[in-house]
Amino acid sequence: MVTFTVDLGGYPAGGSVSRRTAVRGIIRRGGEYLLVAGKYGDCKFPGGGTEEGESLKEALAREIREETGYAMKPGSAVKWGVVTERRKGMLADILEMDSHYFFCQVEGPAKEQVLDEYEAEYGLCPVWATLRAAWEQNCRAEAEESARRAQGKEAILWVTRERKVMERLLEDSGAV
Repeated sequence: MVTFTVDLGGYPAGGSVSRRTAVRGIIRRGGEYLLVAGKYGDCKFPGGGTEEGESLKEALAREIREETGYAMKPGSAVKWGVVTERRKGMLADILEMDSHYFFCQVEGPAKEQVLDEYEAEYGLCPVWATLRAAWEQNCRAEAEESARRAQGKEAILWVTRERKVMERLLEDSGAV
């Protein structure tokens, strides 16, 4: 199982910590992956936070359905790894989030997305793309991220994490 940490800094040393558990689906069909694209040209694997009482696989199926409209094929989820992310938090000084990534499959035609308000505002929409193209898009988005933050504009909170996951998947496939 793959494990690594993405530390974005920007938080006070010794500050208060809030923890979050999230799930992400790595869904491949042919040579393309099901991703969720944002308004800055970034791409992420579908997923999000777990809800109280929900198993990781239940949360994964719910998040894939909400963000992409597709149903996760029952029994298809196989754990790939866990990425721990540390960054400046909103509820505490530091957010530590463990994102559990699963290879899985979807079935049936996509239905309508069910997005949270911030997801709709961010313009999240499902796309099928090669991993290389998504990685390149995230490299560009990440390069623009520091300028956006310096100007006090909305940040893409997941772009570095997702770029690193895509990079690892490309390395594992021998494509890098």
